[in-house]
Amino acid sequence: MSEEIMESSLAKLKELVRQVSITRFKQSAQNDEYNLLEVPKSSEKTVFDHWMSLILISGKSLRITFKTHFNIKTCRKIASPIYGKKPDDIAVRQAQDFVKEYGNLSAGFLKKIFEEQDVDVGISLPLVIRGFDEVFFDKSEDESKLEDCWRLDNGSTSLVCTSLLEVYQPEVIQELDFTIEEEEEEEIDFL
Repeated sequence: MSEEIMESSLAKLKELVRQVSITRFKQSAQNDEYNLLEVPKSSEKTVFDHWMSLILISGKSLRITFKTHFNIKTCRKIASPIYGKKPDDIAVRQAQDFVKEYGNLSAGFLKKIFEEQDVDVGISLPLVIRGFDEVFFDKSEDESKLEDCWRLDNGSTSLVCTSLLEVYQPEVIQELDFTIEEEEEEEIDFL
């Protein structure tokens, strides 16, 4: 397997995950004002915020660990229009559920893209853990892995997203078409 094919496969996955993250976030937040911004790469283990939601997309060809780093105050502001409440009236559980559902929507869309091209993957349930647990995640320098970090920002609120991309069969990833087609927006219900 050539190093060039591996790098190309990882770059292709990186772009896909980023695109899905911003489109699904705009849909989840019901706000098209969000932009995807670069976050400078750090060689140190970084804690981005108080809480972290994560979800896993995994199969024989690849594994993606998708994380959203957040605090309750910011999530209350973002989720306020969805719940139809003032930010202070949104419960901690509702703010966390909003971020978990965002991760679930992103992972579900990635799974759909892969399965439409006969790449079998499964997704985990989203979970919320302390953001400080980030220090326990492995920072590997393996050529088959790529860590990525970006910010979803609308000028007044923002969240940091990170992903760990692992490719086991780069030749499979290389052949995939990751063109994301516009689709009808679905109604999202938050309880």
